[in-house]
Amino acid sequence: MNTNLKPIFIREEIIKAIRAFFYAKNFHEVIVPVLNDAVPLESHLFPFETSWNTVNGDKKRYLSLSPERGLKRMLAAGIGNCFALGKSFRNLENSGSQHLPEFLMLEWYRENADYHQIMNDTEELILYIQKNLETQNLSKKKLLPDWKKISLHSLFKKTGGWDESREVFDQIFVNKIESKFPQEPFFLVDFPTRFSPLCKPQKENPHLAQRFELYINGMEIGNGNTENTDVDSIRKTLKKPVDEVFLKALNEMRGEPFAGMGIGIDRLAMLFSGVKDIKQIEILI
Repeated sequence: MNTNLKPIFIREEIIKAIRAFFYAKNFHEVIVPVLNDAVPLESHLFPFETSWNTVNGDKKRYLSLSPERGLKRMLAAGIGNCFALGKSFRNLENSGSQHLPEFLMLEWYRENADYHQIMNDTEELILYIQKNLETQNLSKKKLLPDWKKISLHSLFKKTGGWDESREVFDQIFVNKIESKFPQEPFFLVDFPTRFSPLCKPQKENPHLAQRFELYINGMEIGNGNTENTDVDSIRKTLKKPVDEVFLKALNEMRGEPFAGMGIGIDRLAMLFSGVKDIKQIEILI
């Protein structure tokens, strides 16, 4: 079997660079569980389910949707700035050239921070990774600094579709907006609050969330935000069974601002290796 292992080596070096980056900033690394007795179920997310056989019967378990649940429990415990690298799983989503139901994810959180600081973290981290790969002659990708911000709200105003349902919103986004994104890195900001329940609303425009997505080469690389710790408002948006452990952690985080970011490591490896199919990164799936 003639397998191109270079994308795999690039992902390996990306992981090394991520750890070096966050350790240098005195972040704690958290090893989050893959099996959970509950997961925070937003309306558009669906977990993989399994069960655990015990003497008292079967107990339902869920594969992790992201490292978020474990990290927020540690934030509530007082760990401070932290990050995790872990496998994540999303059910009922179509596989494609940029997505698989199992993928590797980086997530990190800062205390006393908002989404502006996380955007700065994100740009600094990816340029740091780029420098490391360039030094080892593993990638010739050249991303320039000073990434711009583009308002999703402004883009939607041009289409007249801002106040539509979630389904129509997604259709307009994919067909009329995302397809026209520039190739250079940028942060997409000003998402509607009603589709971003875990994100804190903007003070000046409460219908917009303190949330962003990073796009490079027209591909979504990650999603970040200032954390919403209003448990009562979040509870209303979660599907049942409601993850009470997650909500308890959020409640214990109240009174102090937190912000975080999640990045798909496989997509980042695609970007720096130049491959067009995520299966060239996850060859064992």
